[in-house]
Amino acid sequence: MLIGTNWLAQLEPLLSTCAKILGVYFNYHQEAYSTKGVYLHDPTAMLAAINPSLLTYTEGAVRVQRNGITRGLTLLYNKQKRFAEITEWTDQPSVKVAVAVDAPAVLKLVMERLMD
Repeated sequence: MLIGTNWLAQLEPLLSTCAKILGVYFNYHQEAYSTKGVYLHDPTAMLAAINPSLLTYTEGAVRVQRNGITRGLTLLYNKQKRFAEITEWTDQPSVKVAVAVDAPAVLKLVMERLMD
């Protein structure tokens, strides 16, 4: 397949918009996390649904702080420690939580899809 300059010219507005969006995204990560890159949360979640073997999981109860300075903090109790008394974790349902990712494999898949 041969792509001509006419086709490239038609893509220019889209590419320009994508470059602006990515610039904002990269700047945010630089300022918020002092990193020269971006986190691929959404593509990783999508790939986990397609190929769960790309991630390592553990099971446990999950709670999210709803108030105070830790609002939004996610806590995982993996039930390895047993409490003698009844606690807020008692009888909470267990869920599967990703705790590690095969980053090189995920990045490779994302880049393949973007370039394909």
